[in-house]
Amino acid sequence: MNLEQIIVNALGKVKAFNIIGFDTKEKSPFYDEMIISTVSSLRQADAAINYIKEDVEKEGYNIRAIEGMQTGWVIVDCYDIIVSIFTEEERNRFQIEKIYLDVPSKNL
Repeated sequence: MNLEQIIVNALGKVKAFNIIGFDTKEKSPFYDEMIISTVSSLRQADAAINYIKEDVEKEGYNIRAIEGMQTGWVIVDCYDIIVSIFTEEERNRFQIEKIYLDVPSKNL
């Protein structure tokens, strides 16, 4: 299973929604993809982080860092893929998708 599938499956375990992947290979020298998702609560975000960490490592991938624990916007750095997990309020506030308007995207 590839890294994107592992992450999307982990997000699915907590019923994260509005999951979008952005192909950033041409935009960033640091990562190939940005995955953005929404959760309903901080508790759900914590569960998503735990599933991502557990599942990614179980499949032999690594996590570089996790930033923003217990906030409305958590970033999980999986080297080639950056995962942003937002509460609905924070996703609406930051509207990060607007940064990636010219980047190929897909619903995951």
